[in-house]
Amino acid sequence: MFKHALTHDVAYHSLLLQRRKELHRLIGLAIEELYAERLAENYEVLAHHFVRAEDWTKALEYLMRSAEKAAMAFANREALAFYDQALEASRNLGDLANARTLMTIHQARANLYFVLSDYEAARVEGQRSAALARQTGDSLGEAVALAGVGLASRWAHRFDEGIAYARQAIEIATDIDAKAVLATGHFTIGVINTSRGQLDEARAQLDYALHMSQMASDVAFHALSLTFLGFLENWGGQFSEAARLSSHALGIAREHGLAVPLLQSSFGYAVSSIGKGDYEAALATLEEGLAFSEKVGDEVIRLRLLNTFGWLCTELGDLDRATRLNRRGVEGGRKRGDSETFANATINLGEVFLAKGDLPLAQECLEEIDSLVRDPATSEWNKWRYRMRLCASLGELWLARGDAAKARELAHQCLEQATRFGSRKYIVRGWRLDAESALTRRQWDDAERALHRALEIAEVIGNPPQLWKTYAALGRLHAEAMRPDQAAVAYRAAREVVEGVEAKLLNPELRVSLEQAPLIRQIYELSAPR
Repeated sequence: MFKHALTHDVAYHSLLLQRRKELHRLIGLAIEELYAERLAENYEVLAHHFVRAEDWTKALEYLMRSAEKAAMAFANREALAFYDQALEASRNLGDLANARTLMTIHQARANLYFVLSDYEAARVEGQRSAALARQTGDSLGEAVALAGVGLASRWAHRFDEGIAYARQAIEIATDIDAKAVLATGHFTIGVINTSRGQLDEARAQLDYALHMSQMASDVAFHALSLTFLGFLENWGGQFSEAARLSSHALGIAREHGLAVPLLQSSFGYAVSSIGKGDYEAALATLEEGLAFSEKVGDEVIRLRLLNTFGWLCTELGDLDRATRLNRRGVEGGRKRGDSETFANATINLGEVFLAKGDLPLAQECLEEIDSLVRDPATSEWNKWRYRMRLCASLGELWLARGDAAKARELAHQCLEQATRFGSRKYIVRGWRLDAESALTRRQWDDAERALHRALEIAEVIGNPPQLWKTYAALGRLHAEAMRPDQAAVAYRAAREVVEGVEAKLLNPELRVSLEQAPLIRQIYELSAPR
């Protein structure tokens, strides 16, 4: 009734505490009666009044409903705040608090902390939920909680613990035929396998997780399993199949409003779209993913999206924007102590400086990651991936510095690792680097053999930059070997690949940056009719 907040405050505090509690309770009851058909709109107000009334039973009910409502709207920090209050209300209820309700609160908090990239907090909350489930004899609740702890452990870089928790969940789930938990447990083991480079084992686990999630109608792990199977295809150079899988996952995540699957599949679809040269699709997905990660409070996938955006800009010649994006990735990865995102962003920066001709800065970046790779304390997390990438980039650096022997040594290291893991894009980079080191020694036959091997694979995988760079290297070989007609054919082939990308590139800034990139200008000049 008071128009001025200060007058209201004075009047409110002039009431006796007991009278205030009575009024809050009456207001809460009145709202329940007046807005019975629109109660969801008033959960937060009802929670406020029943907390002030110290009616802990109703307070707990509406705090839980308010938290669920906030979580549905992806207001994850707000949801956590409501669950904090719900725990306090349950403490005031004492023995009257329902163990199942407490289990629900801790499991919900675990899920929210997971989205917010606080994996240690997610582990703790999941363990509390599992303990309550065990105490009440709820086998399904225990299995769900343990599976969640396993997945959070993976993201916290606790791989052995993640597998142990996942196996505990699988054991319980097998006894009670809980297919959704089986999907989660096998998915967790699968993604830990991917982090360690155990790709055959990863595929078997992820295929089983996909099967179980479909049988259980578990849309979240259906989408996540598709996404990580897409990563396996992407790492093997099957970019179109990877894009198909991650696009399917993205559609499921959007349809059902699933935060973690949407973030992961956005990242997966962007990466695979870049791989097959669909830069417009990648750009739109990256922008959507970054906006969504900001909205929900995620940190880890946002760093991967920033790094991917920076990589896209590097491929299309926008080196200034690539530098800004990758520096954000470096800072974020360092702050979180996330070796993978830090390493990839720093290698990105090294490649940007290499493209700019700033060899000292490129060397500083790449050698920092070389030290990280050699440090046994560095997490295993995808080290196998960025190690082979580092070999290729360091080799290109030493080639630019005129040390063909070092470049060749790194080319062979890249080839050994890429062949071991079936990473065809890096097999292309390894053979091309080997060829270019042979070119500096004027060993034309060796260079030609290596380039033909690179080209054979590049044409199969269809990654545009690997194609135009390999054709351009073949053009240089023929030019230096005094075969101008063959050089012209190779440069024209490189130009056709570039023109194919340009034809589909709608972003005017990226079109200009691609056209102005030194290698692209050279390809256009050398492929022009004479």
